[in-house]
Amino acid sequence: MRGHHRHYVAPEPLPLFEPPAQPVDTSLAAAAKITQHTARLREAVFLYIQASGGATAGELEIALGLSGSTVRPRLRELQGDAPWAKGKLPARIRMSPEKRGRMRVYKTRVGP
Repeated sequence: MRGHHRHYVAPEPLPLFEPPAQPVDTSLAAAAKITQHTARLREAVFLYIQASGGATAGELEIALGLSGSTVRPRLRELQGDAPWAKGKLPARIRMSPEKRGRMRVYKTRVGP
Protein backbone atom coordinates (compact mmCIF):
# COMPACT_ATOMS: atom_id res chain seq x y z
CA MET A 1 0.00 0.00 0.00
CA ARG A 2 1.27 3.46 -0.80
CA GLY A 3 2.24 5.83 1.97
CA HIS A 4 -0.11 8.60 0.82
CA HIS A 5 -3.18 6.36 0.64
CA ARG A 6 -5.82 7.22 3.24
CA HIS A 7 -9.07 5.36 3.86
CA TYR A 8 -12.28 7.35 3.95
CA VAL A 9 -13.52 7.79 7.50
CA ALA A 10 -17.07 9.05 7.80
CA PRO A 11 -17.79 11.72 10.37
CA GLU A 12 -19.48 10.63 13.56
CA PRO A 13 -23.17 9.99 12.88
CA LEU A 14 -25.52 12.67 14.06
CA PRO A 15 -28.50 11.60 16.15
CA LEU A 16 -30.85 12.35 13.25
CA PHE A 17 -33.35 9.57 13.68
CA GLU A 18 -34.13 6.30 15.32
CA PRO A 19 -32.86 3.30 13.33
CA PRO A 20 -35.53 1.41 11.42
CA ALA A 21 -36.61 -1.71 13.27
CA GLN A 22 -39.58 -3.90 13.99
CA PRO A 23 -40.69 -3.90 17.64
CA VAL A 24 -38.93 -7.24 18.25
CA ASP A 25 -35.94 -7.48 20.57
CA THR A 26 -33.59 -8.99 17.95
CA SER A 27 -34.56 -6.39 15.34
CA LEU A 28 -34.12 -3.55 17.82
CA ALA A 29 -30.71 -4.90 18.84
CA ALA A 30 -29.60 -5.20 15.20
CA ALA A 31 -30.80 -1.66 14.42
CA ALA A 32 -28.96 -0.27 17.44
CA LYS A 33 -25.79 -2.14 16.45
CA ILE A 34 -25.70 -0.78 12.88
CA THR A 35 -26.55 2.82 13.86
CA GLN A 36 -22.90 3.71 14.40
CA HIS A 37 -22.06 2.52 10.86
CA THR A 38 -24.93 3.94 8.79
CA ALA A 39 -23.22 7.22 7.81
CA ARG A 40 -20.15 5.37 6.52
CA LEU A 41 -22.24 2.77 4.68
CA ARG A 42 -24.51 5.43 3.18
CA GLU A 43 -21.48 7.35 1.90
CA ALA A 44 -19.92 4.16 0.47
CA VAL A 45 -23.13 3.43 -1.44
CA PHE A 46 -23.32 7.00 -2.74
CA LEU A 47 -19.66 7.07 -3.82
CA TYR A 48 -20.00 3.77 -5.68
CA ILE A 49 -23.09 4.98 -7.54
CA GLN A 50 -21.29 8.22 -8.38
CA ALA A 51 -18.07 6.52 -9.53
CA SER A 52 -19.82 3.86 -11.62
CA GLY A 53 -22.33 6.22 -13.23
CA GLY A 54 -25.21 4.23 -11.78
CA ALA A 55 -25.79 0.88 -10.09
CA THR A 56 -28.53 -1.53 -9.13
CA ALA A 57 -29.04 -2.76 -5.58
CA GLY A 58 -27.63 -6.14 -6.64
CA GLU A 59 -24.51 -4.55 -8.11
CA LEU A 60 -24.01 -2.56 -4.90
CA GLU A 61 -24.32 -5.71 -2.79
CA ILE A 62 -21.63 -7.50 -4.81
CA ALA A 63 -19.28 -4.53 -5.21
CA LEU A 64 -19.42 -3.43 -1.56
CA GLY A 65 -19.77 -6.89 -0.01
CA LEU A 66 -22.95 -5.94 1.83
CA SER A 67 -26.25 -7.75 2.23
CA GLY A 68 -29.41 -6.47 0.59
CA SER A 69 -30.81 -5.80 4.06
CA THR A 70 -28.02 -3.27 4.53
CA VAL A 71 -28.00 -1.78 1.02
CA ARG A 72 -31.74 -1.19 0.53
CA PRO A 73 -32.23 1.05 3.61
CA ARG A 74 -29.17 3.11 2.61
CA LEU A 75 -30.72 3.57 -0.86
CA ARG A 76 -33.97 4.81 0.73
CA GLU A 77 -32.00 7.24 2.90
CA LEU A 78 -30.05 8.52 -0.12
CA GLN A 79 -33.30 9.01 -2.05
CA GLY A 80 -34.54 11.16 0.81
CA ASP A 81 -37.74 9.16 1.27
CA ALA A 82 -36.88 6.86 4.16
CA PRO A 83 -39.78 6.96 6.65
CA TRP A 84 -37.35 6.84 9.59
CA ALA A 85 -35.45 9.89 8.28
CA LYS A 86 -38.20 11.96 6.65
CA GLY A 87 -36.89 15.45 5.96
CA LYS A 88 -33.61 14.85 7.79
CA LEU A 89 -31.43 13.65 4.91
CA PRO A 90 -31.24 15.34 1.50
CA ALA A 91 -32.08 13.39 -1.65
CA ARG A 92 -28.73 12.59 -3.28
CA ILE A 93 -29.71 9.80 -5.67
CA ARG A 94 -32.68 8.95 -7.85
CA MET A 95 -34.11 5.76 -9.29
CA SER A 96 -33.78 5.97 -13.06
CA PRO A 97 -36.19 4.29 -15.51
CA GLU A 98 -33.24 2.19 -16.75
CA LYS A 99 -33.22 -1.48 -15.72
CA ARG A 100 -30.46 -4.08 -15.60
CA GLY A 101 -31.54 -7.64 -15.02
CA ARG A 102 -35.04 -6.50 -13.96
CA MET A 103 -33.54 -4.21 -11.29
CA ARG A 104 -33.77 -0.42 -11.34
CA VAL A 105 -30.56 1.59 -11.74
CA TYR A 106 -29.87 4.25 -9.12
CA LYS A 107 -28.05 7.39 -10.28
CA THR A 108 -26.83 10.51 -8.55
CA ARG A 109 -29.02 13.58 -8.72
CA VAL A 110 -27.91 16.44 -10.95
CA GLY A 111 -28.46 19.89 -9.49
CA PRO A 112 -30.62 20.72 -6.46
